[in-house]
Amino acid sequence: MGKAADQSEFDRRQIVVARRLGTYITETTRLVGCSRSAVVSIHTKWINDGDASSRRQGVGCSRVIKEKGRRRLSRLVKQNRRQTLAQLTAQYNAGPRASVSEHTVQRTLLDMGLCSRRPTRMPLLTKRHRQLRLEWAREHRDWIMDEWKRVAWSDESRFLIHHVNGRVRVRHLPGEQLLLSCTAGHTQADGGGIMLWGTFSWAALGPVVVVEQTMKAANYLNIIADQL
Repeated sequence: MGKAADQSEFDRRQIVVARRLGTYITETTRLVGCSRSAVVSIHTKWINDGDASSRRQGVGCSRVIKEKGRRRLSRLVKQNRRQTLAQLTAQYNAGPRASVSEHTVQRTLLDMGLCSRRPTRMPLLTKRHRQLRLEWAREHRDWIMDEWKRVAWSDESRFLIHHVNGRVRVRHLPGEQLLLSCTAGHTQADGGGIMLWGTFSWAALGPVVVVEQTMKAANYLNIIADQL
């Protein structure tokens, strides 16, 4: 007679129903055509798990890059986040362990959450710039709404007519996009564009002014005097 592992889903359901109706084990084995141990095993599984199914969760293929290798791969990424997949694979294979393919490295990186993304664009700020901005924020953090309503905000920006879009990629985990190694600095480039100045406040939206000259302190004050 068949063992528990050999029983179909239909036979398993028959065993459970028969036992729930009070059918003796011997009679159930004759009805289904299986061994006594199969009836006991399947019925016990249903009592304990609420399910007599034979479906088992597959374990899948074993990892080619084990936990130690994954930690090493993570260190290689953090050493230079701009490396290509080919460069990372070459560096990993330079170690003492067995060589792996680019596909394996890519699959492992995706599983670790280290996807390839474009670097976050942010202004190039020196240490002095960051310090001044922090001091300004601390000085004004207790301002109330009426005080902010009296402030006019202004800025200028150059809009490029011909823009070259780079294809630099970095790998980082969620929340790491503002790390210095994950960003790409940019400046307001000269040539092939137009410089515009604008302002706004709580009460109104100011005009947009075309800046013909290099924006210096004197030019900035002249624009402020003319527009505000």
